[in-house]
Amino acid sequence: MIYKIYLIDADNGISLFESTFRELKKVQDDILTGFFNAINTTIDVIQDSMSKGRRVNEMNRVLQSEDSTILIYYHPLSRILFCSISDADDNTDKIEDVIHKIATRFWKKHQSDLKNFRATTDKSRFHTLIADIENLTIGGRIAEVFPKLLIVKKVLEKVLTMGMINDIDFQVALQCTGKYSPLKISRNLSRKRTEINEILKKLEEFDIIKI
Repeated sequence: MIYKIYLIDADNGISLFESTFRELKKVQDDILTGFFNAINTTIDVIQDSMSKGRRVNEMNRVLQSEDSTILIYYHPLSRILFCSISDADDNTDKIEDVIHKIATRFWKKHQSDLKNFRATTDKSRFHTLIADIENLTIGGRIAEVFPKLLIVKKVLEKVLTMGMINDIDFQVALQCTGKYSPLKISRNLSRKRTEINEILKKLEEFDIIKI
């Protein structure tokens, strides 16, 4: 699940606002420290490039840890950083896609408000975007992935016997109860996440699971 989304002015590091879907609880301090360190580093890179007369294009940074994923997207037209903190097992591609949509929506709706903010520091008009963020992210759940087995165990055993899948494929399929994410499955089976993702794709192609 996406915990928070921030909009931060890359010119000065000031936060325009944040949208919270769930508190970070126990790991909050460590995650937020890493998050703001990444923000400061990104702003330094942008400012350094601009001071040297270089054009700063759109850029993405994805930082993954055992507990979380941090995504930072720089929108060059607005000079705003669109950032998210989410569960480590969320689908990063889906988060990137929704952050791009949020940035596009923000620029269309608030281009003139952004000019006013930089002249007066008035942030009040940006809060209308919170409803858009809520809808675009489906309440922060858009990137959640919980594979679900589509066939009963007896049929799955026959598929194994036929040689269409191997033993580890079978074990992964049994984990697809609709409650476990790919990351949780990889930890349950002590396998690399990349391996689990490949197996899940194979199982989906065979219509054994639904992702």
